[in-house]
Amino acid sequence: MWSRLVIMCCFCLLLTGVSSCPKKGANTTNKINSVVKQIGDKRVFFGYDESNITEVSADALLDVMEVLQDNPDAKVTLTGHTDNRGSHEYNLALGARRADAAKKFMVSCTPYIENRIKTASKGETEPLVNVKDDSRNSKYEKEHAKNRRVEFSFSGIKK
Repeated sequence: MWSRLVIMCCFCLLLTGVSSCPKKGANTTNKINSVVKQIGDKRVFFGYDESNITEVSADALLDVMEVLQDNPDAKVTLTGHTDNRGSHEYNLALGARRADAAKKFMVSCTPYIENRIKTASKGETEPLVNVKDDSRNSKYEKEHAKNRRVEFSFSGIKK
């Protein structure tokens, strides 16, 4: 019981920014730009035909939420992607479900940022890795897995 309470309190402190108040000055701007670049390079990955948020995915989404909290004018677009298995229409819908799941997780933690999060889907149209084999039991599963993701793009962050 107590450990759960402590975890919840730490999570609330993280979300409110109490534990990480930046110092004023030029280094703050450089730090923000660096954090945004690092987060922009992160991705949330998914299993085959899945859109659920895992613990590892939650860590990346918490980083995105921190940027939004530290930058009141910032907005983020969550773009869902899929591997090349399935029809184009199905993959667009699956990509949308993945982006929506990421947004739902973020909004459940910090409801006031909902209007600063947009979602989009590219389906299978922008793979990180081109895989020719589109069979369900592909021997290239590791390559397919790299394409099943949500990516982040930020706007409105003051340089």
